[in-house]
Amino acid sequence: MPFETPIPIRQAIQNIVDGKYVLPAIQREFIWEPEQIELLFDSLLRGYPISSFLFWEVPRSQVKDWQFYKFLTHYHEYNARHNAPAQLMGDRDVTAVLDGQQRLTALVIALTGTYASRTKNKQRSNLAAYPVKKLHIDLLGLADDTDEQKFYAIRFLTPEEAATDTARFWVSFPELFLKIKSVTDVLMFMAMERISSSPQEKRDFAAQTLAKICESLNTIGNVNFFLEREADLDKVLQIFIRINSGGTKLSYSDLLLSIATASWKGTDARQAIHGFVDELNSVSDELTFDQDFVLKSALVLSDISDVKFKVENFNAQNMATIEKAWPSIKTALSLTVHLTKSFGLSDRSLLSANALIPIAYYLRKKGATDSYLHSSASSADRAAIRSWLTKVLLRGTFGSMGDTILAALRGELQGASVDSFPETQINDRLAQLNRSIKFTQEEIQNLLALQYKTRQTFLVLSLLYPNFDFSNGFHIDHVYPRSKMTERRLLAKDVSLEHARTWPDLRDNLVNLQLLQGGPNQAKSDTDFDEWLDDQFGDSNKKGYFLATHHFPDWSSFPYAKFGDFIAEREAILKKYLEKVLS
Repeated sequence: MPFETPIPIRQAIQNIVDGKYVLPAIQREFIWEPEQIELLFDSLLRGYPISSFLFWEVPRSQVKDWQFYKFLTHYHEYNARHNAPAQLMGDRDVTAVLDGQQRLTALVIALTGTYASRTKNKQRSNLAAYPVKKLHIDLLGLADDTDEQKFYAIRFLTPEEAATDTARFWVSFPELFLKIKSVTDVLMFMAMERISSSPQEKRDFAAQTLAKICESLNTIGNVNFFLEREADLDKVLQIFIRINSGGTKLSYSDLLLSIATASWKGTDARQAIHGFVDELNSVSDELTFDQDFVLKSALVLSDISDVKFKVENFNAQNMATIEKAWPSIKTALSLTVHLTKSFGLSDRSLLSANALIPIAYYLRKKGATDSYLHSSASSADRAAIRSWLTKVLLRGTFGSMGDTILAALRGELQGASVDSFPETQINDRLAQLNRSIKFTQEEIQNLLALQYKTRQTFLVLSLLYPNFDFSNGFHIDHVYPRSKMTERRLLAKDVSLEHARTWPDLRDNLVNLQLLQGGPNQAKSDTDFDEWLDDQFGDSNKKGYFLATHHFPDWSSFPYAKFGDFIAEREAILKKYLEKVLS
């Protein structure tokens, strides 16, 4: 495969727009971040090479034999991440991109489209969290000193951000791509008032920048490529795997998906799996799953002997097995994720998604349906699963040796009854693998020393409430309000100076934490515990029930002066309880 004559970026983009360049189904989806696209364009304008590409020439006679996809133009992280199928008529040859689709997609988005990613700390389902941006360049200035990687000021901006930044002259690359095709166009751009009225130094910079943009897009053959002409899918797949098993960051699950896409007969694996990942992620804003989780689950749940992501294991027979089992795999995984949500778990507390796979295997074998999630007949089973999941997450069972653990537990589940979750049986198997989920007294003491923001804290607290329905959304609450546990405020509560200086160090300790539903927790806020108890439970019996349920000392009041006693006594209560459920 010799190099072909390089082509300019404009010609490559036109080929994509015209549908001449397409993506084979074996390709993974676009994953570049905005910063990577910005750096790509900075490299182009600085004259740096952007590496070579590998294309596959598909003759028109065979175009309909395989599935191809369009390039993304307007990327939206929430509702436009997936490539649409290319509707090819078979009336012309097409060129499929085997290597370089991330770079080509970045070029298309930057020059003809938009990019919308979620603003940090905003909910995934909130569409307002995804501002639509275009790639811009400041024609009159360099990048900020703080941006050491870029020479040019290139940034994704909304129209409002670009217009209100009067310190810079932002122009979008889609506008430049539309208007800058020749030297004459550069001269016309230079006549713009903002440029022509600027100091000579800035006018010179603008002229040089526009000339480089014109040259990079229209003149230089920046798209340097090999062209594979043999229409043999097996050979193409092997080329793709070999390329992407090397320097390119491509996970084995990407390769597995590529092989499944090429192998499945009745289902488009790419659309099916990507669509199902989206479905799982729509269950909760607090839980995120990826294709790795789904594909690993498919290997385990379909009873393929080797659950490792090894390309040589993904032969046609195994792919056919997964395709046949796919409907029941989907049902089991969906039930498992809904169950996980009902346990109150989030990305923060779900320390290993692989811990869910044995649960999904059990539910598939059991033939569970949606009724399992809420029927009273299944309540004890659900409680056993929640208890087991909490313990293995706390223990970190699925950290190292994850594949070995999954295979071993599947072996136990294969022979177990489906009348109830076989917690004892699989725990015995874990103990044989030196992965016992029982905790020593020292380890339990360490759990009690966990802090408010530690990832395991919710898991430990959830063990204290075996009968709670966590689907209603529980928050971690400070019993003695955090804002009141300062030296100054404690002194005002008649606490000694010695204690006022040391007790604030204990305010975030797990022993000073409880779980409350979102509404009551917000209502409690920084209200003193005694005051909140009186407001919530005027009846002494109800108050006593609450204190017992939350494993508090049976006190009539909880003054700040007794905070030290509270910590000591509640720690003893919690330790005794955890020894019972974890030892």
